[in-house]
Amino acid sequence: MSHAARPPKPKHLGPDYGSQWQDAAMARAYPCRPPYPPAAYKILLSLLADEAPPTILDVGAGTGDLARELALHVERVDAVEPSPAMIDVGKSLGGAKLGNLRWIESPIESAPLDGPYGLAVAGESIHWTNWDLAFPRLAEVLAPGAVLALVGRHEARLPWSDSLGLLIARYSTNRDYTPYDIEEELVSRGHFEVLGRARTDDVTFTQSRDEYVDALHSRNGFSRTRMGVATKVFDAKFRDLLLSHGVQESVELTTWTELVWGRPLASQGAP
Repeated sequence: MSHAARPPKPKHLGPDYGSQWQDAAMARAYPCRPPYPPAAYKILLSLLADEAPPTILDVGAGTGDLARELALHVERVDAVEPSPAMIDVGKSLGGAKLGNLRWIESPIESAPLDGPYGLAVAGESIHWTNWDLAFPRLAEVLAPGAVLALVGRHEARLPWSDSLGLLIARYSTNRDYTPYDIEEELVSRGHFEVLGRARTDDVTFTQSRDEYVDALHSRNGFSRTRMGVATKVFDAKFRDLLLSHGVQESVELTTWTELVWGRPLASQGAP
């Protein structure tokens, strides 16, 4: 598949919607997302390339959920994040002052990188990069044999999931959203060659009802800044839905992480 023949990136992953991550409201809500389980970090550290520098590149680091923990175990983590609001929140969180965690405020496509890296990770972020530019860049800065790992958080369905889905469809500001598989999107365009995958065991995570509502406002389409006055209406309906299912104070979630790793492709051809 030639570069010219590649289908356009899905519209709902385009820059108009990706710009939501610059909103301070999104950054404030982000820490309410469920944490990655310890097993996810163990898998990532096991992927460090042999005989490569013990350095990790975090692509679209957000508030540093992956970067802070990984920095405890390697020589250096470069956390690349284009949103200053995300970096400000990240620097306020535990572990953010580690001397070997370097925040770089920049898109990955033009960031001042200091490779080669023994591993690159992207936690729910590769979606928003310019794939035609980002993947050749990653291929260039990874050490021989090093991989890019895509890391995704998942939650088990709850009794109110279907009703919440209807609310999400009604109030999301991402009016172009369609279901998709990021791995399929990347592989089919010749950006990524999959070499392996893993899934952590299920873990339980309990948070307050208000934190659970806030976590949804860290998702694309639900920036409180973009929703405006609709935010109060949505939040009230969301809380009423939870109350109708007996949720008074807290929510217990069953979560897991899925990881897929492989080789970012610099060429224009498919793998």
